[in-house]
Amino acid sequence: MISLKLIRPYSQFTNNKPANLIRNEFLDYFTKDLKHSFIRSSPVSPITDHSLAFINAGMNQFKGIFLDYYKPPVTKVANSQKCIRVGGKHNDLSVVGKDSYHHTFFEMLGNWSFEDYFKEEACSYAWNLLTNVYGIPKEYLYVTYFGGNEELDMSPDLECKDIWLRLGLPECKVLPFGMQDNFWEMGISGPCGPCTEIHVDYMKRSTNQAERVNKGYADLMELWNIVFIQYERLTNGCIVPLPNHHVDTGMGLERLVTFLQGKKSNYDTDLFQPLFDAIRKHSNVPEYKGTFDDNTGKTTVTELPLDYGYRILADHARMITIALADDMLPEQHPKLRRVLRHAIDIGEKIFKKSGIVSELACNVADNLGIAYPELHTNLEKVQRIINFEEDLLKRLRNTSGKMWNKMIKTRPELIAITDWMAPGLVDGYKDLQSILTELRKTNVLPGTVAFKLYDTYGLNSETIAELAQIECLYFDEIDFEKQLDNRRYQSRVGLDKHSTVITKESLGVLEKNHVPKTDDSFKYNYTYNGNTYEFPELSSKLIGIIINGELVASKNYSNIKTNNSNNKIIVNVNEILNNTDKIGIILDKTICYSLEGGQVSDKGNIRIKNLLFNIDNVRKVNGFVIHSGHFTKTDLPISEPHLQIDDDCLINIESSIRIGAMKHHTAAHLLNAALKQVMHVIYQRGCTVNMDSLKFQFNSLGEQLTLEQMKTIEDRINNIIQSHAVTTVQTVNSYELLKQNDVILVPGEIYPYTDIKIIEINTDDLKAKETCCGTHVHNTAVLQHFCFLTYTSKGATKRTVEAVVSSGALRMKQAGENTCQKIAKLEDVLRSGQFTYELFNTEINRIKQEINNQDVQVPLPYLIKEKCLTQLENLSKTAWLREKEIEKDSVTREIINATDSSSCFIVYCLNKNPTYLSLHEVVSLFSEMPILVLSCMNGLVKARCSVPQEIASSVFNAQTWMSIILQIFNAEHGPIKGFKPMLIASMKSTKVSQDFQIRIEEAITEATKFASTHVKKVELTNKN
Repeated sequence: MISLKLIRPYSQFTNNKPANLIRNEFLDYFTKDLKHSFIRSSPVSPITDHSLAFINAGMNQFKGIFLDYYKPPVTKVANSQKCIRVGGKHNDLSVVGKDSYHHTFFEMLGNWSFEDYFKEEACSYAWNLLTNVYGIPKEYLYVTYFGGNEELDMSPDLECKDIWLRLGLPECKVLPFGMQDNFWEMGISGPCGPCTEIHVDYMKRSTNQAERVNKGYADLMELWNIVFIQYERLTNGCIVPLPNHHVDTGMGLERLVTFLQGKKSNYDTDLFQPLFDAIRKHSNVPEYKGTFDDNTGKTTVTELPLDYGYRILADHARMITIALADDMLPEQHPKLRRVLRHAIDIGEKIFKKSGIVSELACNVADNLGIAYPELHTNLEKVQRIINFEEDLLKRLRNTSGKMWNKMIKTRPELIAITDWMAPGLVDGYKDLQSILTELRKTNVLPGTVAFKLYDTYGLNSETIAELAQIECLYFDEIDFEKQLDNRRYQSRVGLDKHSTVITKESLGVLEKNHVPKTDDSFKYNYTYNGNTYEFPELSSKLIGIIINGELVASKNYSNIKTNNSNNKIIVNVNEILNNTDKIGIILDKTICYSLEGGQVSDKGNIRIKNLLFNIDNVRKVNGFVIHSGHFTKTDLPISEPHLQIDDDCLINIESSIRIGAMKHHTAAHLLNAALKQVMHVIYQRGCTVNMDSLKFQFNSLGEQLTLEQMKTIEDRINNIIQSHAVTTVQTVNSYELLKQNDVILVPGEIYPYTDIKIIEINTDDLKAKETCCGTHVHNTAVLQHFCFLTYTSKGATKRTVEAVVSSGALRMKQAGENTCQKIAKLEDVLRSGQFTYELFNTEINRIKQEINNQDVQVPLPYLIKEKCLTQLENLSKTAWLREKEIEKDSVTREIINATDSSSCFIVYCLNKNPTYLSLHEVVSLFSEMPILVLSCMNGLVKARCSVPQEIASSVFNAQTWMSIILQIFNAEHGPIKGFKPMLIASMKSTKVSQDFQIRIEEAITEATKFASTHVKKVELTNKN
C-alpha cells in the first residue's frame, strides 16, 4: 500500500479561486508533485476514429496506446482536454440551457497511467487532490465502484472498495453499481474495465445523501471518473483479462469550478459570466438573472426566456470557437453548422443582434486562451468562417427558406422540421412524396429509403425521423444503421459505392482465411541517379486471383480445387488468357502505388511463368493491393499450363507515370502552402495528381483568387524550385502527429494509428509540411518550373486550380513567350501607325483564337494567357480609338466644309454611315449650336438632333425639329435615355423603299427651313 501522507499541506476550502487557477492546480499537482508528463489537449476534430464526430473524452488521443498500436512515449500523463458532445451516445445538445450543467463544449481534466500505477495510487491521488489541495470537506464526497455482473461472470471490484475504505470513507458512502454506471468500454469490442466515480454534494449537506447518488439529481453529481483498463471485450462478446493495465481518469472542469466557487450552476462561474457580460454589452439587453424557467410548449426561439438565450449563446459560442480554431468546417460537420446556425438565430431573435457570435469568439479566446493558445492564433480565421456562415444563412433564408415556406402552406405539419435549412430537404421530401403510395402499404420507412435521403440529399437521421413521423411512417432505424455501417465499412476498407474491383463477399473470404495483407512499402523504394528516378523490379509471390470482382483462387480458399501432388490451388492458364473480364492479381508484396491521396495509381506489368500481366489500375482494399488488368500472350513458351498460389512473380512499373505523378504531388504540397500564405483562409477540398498535371480544389470562404495573388504564388513556388530545396519524410504514429503544431491536415480526413508520413519542404520563403501517403521527389530542382493551367470558381466557396510542372511547364512557358513576342510585334505596328484597322483587328482575333483553342497541343500558362488576352483587348481598343479619332476629324471637316460659316445651325446628311462614331457622338461635336444629322445606308435612314439649352424653347426644340423629319419618313422617335427631350431627339432607323434621294433632300430642306425661321427668332428674343 502506498503512503497516504499528504503530498502538500491541507488547503482551506475557499469560494474565490478563478477557473484558470483551479485548472493549473490540477495540472501542477500531477506534473510537479507526482511527476506526470503534461500532454496538451488534442484538437476536437478526430483524426483516427471513424466513429466520432468530435473528440468527446480525454482518452481519445491515447486510444492508439490502449489498442496497443504503439507504445506510450511516457508512462504517466496529465492534461486538460477540449471535449464536444453534440451527438451519438454522449449527446448534450438537446438539454443545453435547460439545466445548470450540460454543455456542448467542456474541459476534461485527466491523469493517465500506461502500465505504471494502478487502482490504489489512482484513488489516493484523486482523494488527496480533492480533499487536501482543493480542501473539499470529506463529508460532501461519495464514491461508487463496480458491483459485478453475473451474466459475464464478473465479480464486484472489492479491491477498489477496500482502497476507499482505507482512505477513510465510511462504508455507507462507498456504493456499488452495475455495468451501466461503473463499467467503461471503448466500443463494441476492445479495451475496457471497471471504474470508480467520485460524486459531490453541491448543496454541502451534513446529512448522508448516499441514496440520491446516480439518481439524476443536479445537486449531487459525478465529479471524477477513474477507469481501470484491465480487460478486453472480444468480438464474440466475451471479456478477458489484459496482460497490461492502464488508468484513465476524467473530471469535468466546469463542475469542479462550480463547486469550488460555491455556485449552484456552471453558468454562474467565471467560465461563463464574462461571456454574459459581453452579450449584454453587445446587445444592450437586461442582465442575466440565473433563472431556469419551464420552457415546455415554447416552440419558437422568440418565445424563449432571456436567461435561456444567454446560456445557449454563451455555450454555443464556446463550442463554435473551439471547433473552428481546431480546423473543423461547418460544411463538413452538419452538427457544427447546426449549432452555429442556432446560435446565430438566438442572437438575432432574442438579442436582436447580428454578428454577435463572431464578436463573442474574441471573448471566448480571452477566457480560454491561457490554456489553449490556438484560440488567439486562429481567431481571425474563426471570425471569417462565422461571418461567412452568417451571410450564407441569410442567403438560404431568401432562397430555400422561401421554397420551404411554400411547402409548409401546402403541408402545415412540416413546420415541425428542426433543420429546415438542410440544403437537400426540399428535393429529399419531394422524392419521399413520390413513393409515399408504395410506402403506405406497410407504413414503414425502410432503411434503404432513409439511407437514400441521407446519402443523396444529405439529411441527418433526426430530420429523417421527423419526416417519417409527419407522414405517419415507422422509421426502421435498425435497418438504416445497417446501411450506414455498410457504407462505413466500404469507406474504411477502400471500396467504392459501385466498386467492381472485388466483391464484399470475396473480401470476406480473404479476411476469414487470414490471407496476409500486401506489403506495399516497396513503393517508397526508389533512387535518383542524377538524371532520372529508378524503380527496381520486385520479386513477389502470387496470393490471389480475382475475375470480375469474384475471388477464384487464394491461399486457404478451400472451395477451389487443388493440385493433388502439392495441394496448391491452381488456375488454368488458357481459361485466363481467353477471359475478357477484368482480372485482379493480389501479391504478397508490390512496388505499385495504389490510388490514394489523390495520386493516380501506377501502371506496369507482372511476369508469371512467361505470362505477362499488364496492369491498368491498382487499388488497395482493406490492405490487399489489387492489380487490375489482363494477361497477354507472349512468344515465349508457357512452362506450365496452370497458375498456382505462391508462384513466383516479377513486377515492374512504368516509370514515366510514377515520376510525373511524384513531381506533381510535390508541387501540390507547395501550392497548398503558398495558397495558405497568400490568401486569408483556405481549406483543401480535394486534390488529383497524375503524370501530366495537378488539380487542387479548395474552399476560400467567398474570397476570389486574384491574378496578382496567382502571380505571387507562381513566383514563390518557382523560387523554391530554383533553391533546390530538399524534401524530407518522417513516419509517425497518431499520438506523435498530434504533438506537432505546424502540420497541415486535410479537414475531415481520418488517418491510421501508425505509419503516418509527414512530407516537409522547409525554406525561408515557404514551409510546406503536411501528412501524405503519396510519393514525392527528393529535391524541388527536379520540378524545373511551375505554372498555372486553369482557374475556375463555382459559387461562394468552390475554387479549383490546375497546374503543371517539369518539361510540360517549360513547354507552356516557351509557348507563352512565343505568343508574347507576336503581341510585341503588333504593339510595334500600332506605334508605327502603318496599318489598316481591318487587317490589324483580323490578326488580333487570329491570335485570340489561337490562345483560346482548347485542342492545342501546348496550352499557354494561365497567367500568360490572361495577360495576353488583356493586351490584345487593349491593342484592339487602342487601334479602334485611333480609327475613331481619324473618323471624328474626317466627319468634323466634312460637316464644316459643307456648312455656311455664317449659319447659326447645322442640317446635314453624312456622305456615309460612320463606322466608329454614333450619331450622338457626331452631333456632340457641335454642341454649341443646333445640329440635325442624318445618315443612310442600304436604304435605312436614321437621324439625331441636338439643341443647346439656351436656344431651346417651346416652339423650337429637339423634339419639334425632329418631328419634321419623322413626318417625311413616316418614322418614330428613337431612344434618348438620360437626356431631356427638348435638348436631344432621335429617329429610329427606318427603311425607305421608294424615292430615297428625293425624301432625303426634302428632309434637309424642311429641317433647314424650320430652323431658319425659329433659330433667328430665338436669337432675337435673347438679344432683346
